[in-house]
Amino acid sequence: MTTSLQREVKQLMYGEGASAAGFIILWGITAVINEEARSYLLNPLYIVPLLTICIILAAGSYFWSIMNSCIKEKRPVRLTAAQRSRFAWLHRLIIIAMITATILMVINLPVSQPLLLILIYSFMWLEYINYFHMRLSYLSPREFKQLLIHRKPARSQLSRALRSK
Repeated sequence: MTTSLQREVKQLMYGEGASAAGFIILWGITAVINEEARSYLLNPLYIVPLLTICIILAAGSYFWSIMNSCIKEKRPVRLTAAQRSRFAWLHRLIIIAMITATILMVINLPVSQPLLLILIYSFMWLEYINYFHMRLSYLSPREFKQLLIHRKPARSQLSRALRSK
């Protein structure tokens, strides 16, 4: 018998992984099919933040798979040394990619499509903050009400797991 928490975590695990793969597949298909979009889609200015988003989503999927195992085994979330090391490596990779993406954006902003850039970069930064720092997504009205009452966003699940010993 699966609980609502198990279903939610499983949906997050598969949803984040499918989103990461889906973004890359959709991006690639669009670049092949649409000649007008190809010049934008094959430009590092757009590729770097897209790949960064996909890495963040894949890291999220990996974390939710760990969480799913913990829920199945009815044990608290305690990351192993190897898992901590993987997340530290992923975190460094994401920071480097975000810095690279931001530098590319600043250099190319005057000649780029600003709306598309703003959307991609906003999503990239929001996903990073949502996974590695504070929770930005609140799924139920009760959770959102708690945010309004306490006026302090909660730490993300991954952030809490990385801080616990």
